[in-house]
Amino acid sequence: MAPTPIMEWLRGVGGPVQWFNQTLVMTAPPGVGEADAVVVLQALLDHHAMLRARVVEEAAADGAGGWSLWVPAAGVVDARDCLSSVTECSDEVVAAARSRLDPAAGMMISALWVTAKRQLVVVVHHLVVDGVSWRILLEDLNIAWAQHHGGQPVALPASGTSFARWSGLLADYARTAAVVGQVEAWRGVVAVPPALAAADPQCDTYKTAGRLSVSLDVETTRQVLSVVPAAFHAGVQDILLIAFGLACNEFLADHSGPVGIDVEGHGRHEEIFSDVDLSRTVGWFTTKFPVALSVGAVPWARVIAGDSVLGSAVKDLKEQLRALPDGLTYGLARYVNPDVDLAGCDPVIGFNYLGRLGGGGSFDQLWGVSPDSAAVAVAAGLIPMRLAHTLELNAGTVDTGSGQQLQANWAWAPSVLDGVAVGRLAQLWFEALAGMCDHVRAGGGGLTRLMSPRPG
Repeated sequence: MAPTPIMEWLRGVGGPVQWFNQTLVMTAPPGVGEADAVVVLQALLDHHAMLRARVVEEAAADGAGGWSLWVPAAGVVDARDCLSSVTECSDEVVAAARSRLDPAAGMMISALWVTAKRQLVVVVHHLVVDGVSWRILLEDLNIAWAQHHGGQPVALPASGTSFARWSGLLADYARTAAVVGQVEAWRGVVAVPPALAAADPQCDTYKTAGRLSVSLDVETTRQVLSVVPAAFHAGVQDILLIAFGLACNEFLADHSGPVGIDVEGHGRHEEIFSDVDLSRTVGWFTTKFPVALSVGAVPWARVIAGDSVLGSAVKDLKEQLRALPDGLTYGLARYVNPDVDLAGCDPVIGFNYLGRLGGGGSFDQLWGVSPDSAAVAVAAGLIPMRLAHTLELNAGTVDTGSGQQLQANWAWAPSVLDGVAVGRLAQLWFEALAGMCDHVRAGGGGLTRLMSPRPG
């Protein structure tokens, strides 16, 4: 199986990438024991091919080498070898579970059964999972449990298009005019100067990174997820990214010119190909691409007030995002098409919206995401791999007892920034989002110039 652009990016990072992971904590329904956890985990391993994948290092004629992925048959990977039983989930226990990850040996999953809390901690190498994948896995976990609990054989719904086929389609698509024709536009974006100093690869790692987690209130979150995007005819990620661009522009008061931001997208662009269904396919589909946002002089008091100046800025930034090439084409041109030279440094500021993360639900009958998941994921992520960005924001929507809340998880390079500075930027982002809500409540929003309907 050929690696996808995001996998090629990870290979280029170098260093100890074997522990690069995503982690989720799931609380089991009453009556579930370790033996049951083995059964449902085995069902996931057998059904989703990428969870059994292993990385093969391949030599190349130029000496550069490369990765390919190979997937053994269902049943080859034994869930009992992937699961350890523990009484509590300490940071040390999580670190030990993470250290068992070994992509070259096909150890893509390292799980813990926490007896005291009836929790299943699943540490998965990022090479084989993304945010959408977790929703698929949680759904299948509950299907497998219901069948097993009812005394039936476990039979999960079909997975659709395989990741192997998807990677092959991308390799072919990378050589088409639809991708090659966007290279010059991408060169212009890549050429944007960095807004901050680069992280020091010798000391700025995910283990040493500064971290801050803050949450937006329920009512503002509700408006940001629904009312504001509808008013501006934009997606939720667009609104969050535009607010982030406004906040960065204010934060970088002495920075002139556009702000370069490294953005992650879901990458499941089924519409490009015929007969492709990725709705139930587990894998790392993420796209990663630069954007450049020119905000200009926008008085922050006008942003907080949510007046017409903010409305105009939002529409202008939305036009800038719409004018960029499709994000999928960047990685294909840079990492997959051997005939394209698209060199350059990634932006030092990163942005990733993960969507709905779950959590806070009732576990009387179903497996669900535990409120402990965020803290455990942070512990699992403390690895000595160099930071991808000087500053990065990973945001997601978390279910709480009072409603959904936008959770912002910030990480930064201590050699460049400190907690006070990042705390200010976090506040600016929330202020921009609140200002958008006020603007829409006052009747603002509407189509941009590029989206306005033509006279009939």
